[in-house]
Amino acid sequence: MPEEKKSNKSNGLERCPVGTDVGPLGKSTEFVDSFVAGFIYATAIVELVEKTEEINIMLETMDEEEKQLLPTLNEEIADIDAKWILATAMFAIDA
Repeated sequence: MPEEKKSNKSNGLERCPVGTDVGPLGKSTEFVDSFVAGFIYATAIVELVEKTEEINIMLETMDEEEKQLLPTLNEEIADIDAKWILATAMFAIDA
């Protein structure tokens, strides 16, 4: 009588939900997801840095007429600070 195959429960293996998690490239989708997430994160950080530098230059070179825009700039600074906190929390970086 042929031997029956053991179920995954008895041999300690987890079942792949999609059935693609086999072979030398079985986990490649995880790499792609991580790569894309890193690319998006890096792009967001570049934009935050550029916006922060832009506001810093505006604050340094402000004349009397532009100082009337200070409340608007303070709102933008608060928004950028919140985005920095979110970005650092996303990767558990203490800032």
